[in-house]
Amino acid sequence: MSYTAVQDRLRAGWNTWDTRSVLRQVLLPYGFGISLGLHELYRGTTLTTAQIGRRGTVEGGWDDEDVTLGPHAPLGEYTRVTVRWAEITIEVTTAQVPGTDELVIKVDPLTNQRRPALLIIGAAYLWNKRGTVRRGDETLVGDHATVWSTGPVIEDPYADQLGPYLAVELTGPIGIGTGPRRSLEEIDRILAEAEQRHCPAPAAGDELAEHRDLVRDAISWNNVYEPSKDRVVTTVSRLWNVGKRGGFALFCWDNFFNALLADLTSTDVAYANVVEMCREVVPDGFVPNVAQGTGRKTYDGSQPPVGSMVCWELYRRHGERWLLDEVYPILLGWNRWWWRVRHNGTMISPGTTVFEPEFPSPQDIPRIGKHFGATCETGADDHPAFRDIPFDAETGLLGVHDVGLNAQYAMDCEALSKIASELGRTEEAAELASRGATVRGLIEELLWDEPSSTYRGHFTESGQPTEFLSPASFFPLFAGCGTDGRAKIMTDAYLRTEDGFGGEWVLPSSPRSELLISDREHSYWIGRAWPPINFLTYLGLRRAGLTEEAGWLAERSGALAMVEWRESRHIHENYSSEHGHGCDRPNSEPFHSWGALLSLPILIESGVIKLAGGQFDPTPAAP
Repeated sequence: MSYTAVQDRLRAGWNTWDTRSVLRQVLLPYGFGISLGLHELYRGTTLTTAQIGRRGTVEGGWDDEDVTLGPHAPLGEYTRVTVRWAEITIEVTTAQVPGTDELVIKVDPLTNQRRPALLIIGAAYLWNKRGTVRRGDETLVGDHATVWSTGPVIEDPYADQLGPYLAVELTGPIGIGTGPRRSLEEIDRILAEAEQRHCPAPAAGDELAEHRDLVRDAISWNNVYEPSKDRVVTTVSRLWNVGKRGGFALFCWDNFFNALLADLTSTDVAYANVVEMCREVVPDGFVPNVAQGTGRKTYDGSQPPVGSMVCWELYRRHGERWLLDEVYPILLGWNRWWWRVRHNGTMISPGTTVFEPEFPSPQDIPRIGKHFGATCETGADDHPAFRDIPFDAETGLLGVHDVGLNAQYAMDCEALSKIASELGRTEEAAELASRGATVRGLIEELLWDEPSSTYRGHFTESGQPTEFLSPASFFPLFAGCGTDGRAKIMTDAYLRTEDGFGGEWVLPSSPRSELLISDREHSYWIGRAWPPINFLTYLGLRRAGLTEEAGWLAERSGALAMVEWRESRHIHENYSSEHGHGCDRPNSEPFHSWGALLSLPILIESGVIKLAGGQFDPTPAAP
């Protein structure tokens, strides 16, 4: 078993591999793609690609398409999506015929203009892969597949489509296929069988099935083929990959979290997430905040080190030693980088390393050598907990012993020490265990604030506590801190209290007593509930043995996930902690992979997912 075999298995078959359109099916490894579009005849405009989350007005005065992403099998065996545009609504369902390279598609027009729109069926080789496609009488003939339709093909020279295409009137259901010609009845049978095998509808009241489906679809719709390195990866949002990111974007802690999510349905996809994120390591030795299709990486900074915890968990579940061999050298170098470069003389501080970009990017301007860039290293960007923290331009560090980052680093040391022991690297295991114990001790000694009964950041200069709180105060619990009773004291004071982090929609990113109306209008973080924060806090409560509190957070997180999932199948990047919705903010993506972290706690509580590593059970940290 090797990682090469993992990618070989993933780079096969039909799927929504192309990030640019959810109406495009591509056959890997060849890159042969079938694209669906709409040509409306009222104004004569064409919808050539479809994305979820676009907001605006396009050619002809029509609003951007409105997309509802339906069920999506882990490797594209079955998909369903609904697209509304220009008073036209279509439902597109696809299935692979088992044991073949055959694909069937059904397009159902649910609403239409008075004069029926045309379905445009195009075919081409994507990503500049070699191959040819020609137009037959009523087919598109490629080197690896021939595309046909059940509807009569008409001549339409004005569709906005490059390359050969078929135009079919949307007067009723249309079947499309790549194998032997089939009737609509045959296509319906294949689709129904694929749905039942891969994406059966949850039984009424089966909330756990709803959460499993949410996790499955959050990952499956965001799995794409990344051609520059010939790999399948999970990205946080299809829409984020295009525009300023240049085709793809891998975000550090996002992709490690994606591995945990993906493992519910595809361990191969889970492995791809951790390995590809590790392989983006920069020469300085850290895994960058982001790597993207333009070639840009954040050479100035990283993100929270959750990778060792995730890799150890995957190994304990599946026992694939090659995974540890693959990732351990990078994770070790990354761990040492934090202690070498972000050590403030006592603990870890978030920072930003000045460098001269070979190819300047506008995304680097607010980051490199600046306060904002340093806050991004915490994963919490503009959180108010950092607003009063001074930034030292000479060292590149924020003047704070950050409670969240130090807790995550201590957890990283512990998990990585276990990996080192498993690999027989006894000296490195001891080094990591010792460093983790040092950081845990410093958290207990320096970051517990007795007057406010909580862990919190402290200024490096004065040693005094910072003014503003965040849920990161709970993070020391997943590092094994608080076993002397502090965990219970803190959670009683803050977790479920109305002026703390309690309420119906949790966890607010700041205590409710700190939320100001003016702040809510302008901040990315204030007043929002962030799925990774809930998930990490849940892990901490679980490890601290606070089972009632962990169960409460799992139930509230699951309820938050269901608000827009049941309404519109949205999975948001963040949610309002006041009313539970995500669509109220334009900077909360409606189909963001890590939104599914809200469903993980309730699946863990119910036993659907079992944490195999033992790290988050109520046991003390290793000495």
